[in-house]
Amino acid sequence: MDNGNFKIISDSCCDLPKKCCEENDIGTVPFYVAFEDGVYKRDTIDFTYHEFYQKMLDNPGNFPKTSLPDIGEYINAFTPYVKEGRDILCICMTTTMSGSYNSAKAAADEILEEYPDARIEVIDSRALTIFQGMLVMEAVRLRDMGMGLDETVAAINSVKALGGAFFTIGDLTYLNKGGRIGGLVKLAAIGLGIKPVILFKDGSISLAAITRSRKKSLSELARQAALYFTKSGTDIGDYELLVGYGLNEKDGEELKTMFIEELSKAGYERDPELVQIGTMVGAHNGPYLMGIAFLKRYSEGK
Repeated sequence: MDNGNFKIISDSCCDLPKKCCEENDIGTVPFYVAFEDGVYKRDTIDFTYHEFYQKMLDNPGNFPKTSLPDIGEYINAFTPYVKEGRDILCICMTTTMSGSYNSAKAAADEILEEYPDARIEVIDSRALTIFQGMLVMEAVRLRDMGMGLDETVAAINSVKALGGAFFTIGDLTYLNKGGRIGGLVKLAAIGLGIKPVILFKDGSISLAAITRSRKKSLSELARQAALYFTKSGTDIGDYELLVGYGLNEKDGEELKTMFIEELSKAGYERDPELVQIGTMVGAHNGPYLMGIAFLKRYSEGK
């Protein structure tokens, strides 16, 4: 079956709201998070994003730990649709930061032993949080246009490198604690109190700018995101844009206003959607994570 009727599934790092998933026939497989009590709870099921971030604020020295979905959870997610005869497209968090893809792929292989005619395609998104969610929604758009599974897989694989996200965080404490500074390790010499602007693209993080205040980090984040389009000469009209916030929606509104102003300076008129960044990325970056994500829509021949 390859007729645009396939089921789309993602892990919960995609940060798509429950209502959005219900309206667009998207299934999600949850990650897990635990604080110092050691009790792992299901992301987006056992708590809300607000409850999670509030707990981080109430327990500043208590760094949450995350755990990925196991093979059995993916088997449980895939099997009902396999039994219905539906193809499945699963889009997972980048393999550079999680083993979710490996769990999904192993689950698909196991199901195929019992159901050899099943079609389960698993994609390493090379993305996370709102950027990953954009890829999932792009797959929805293509599916709902009637595009088949094979075509959609090829399209998503072709555009995932044509997107990314700029982020800033409150400070480097959470990244440093979790050992996820990676390519930003040189910042340790500058101090954990700086406010970096980070570019996440193709599964990797790199430093875009360094600031020393929250206000300047938001301003620079907006500037860097707008500069991406002016420097590359790409047509911003071909892109989806999102502004993301962690704890405070008010900060998100402020960043969105700054971004719109920077885009206007460059001659672009856009009004990006504002969405909340979820647990999996928030756990490793702190409650004050902010981001601007961009993804080029697939267009045949471009």
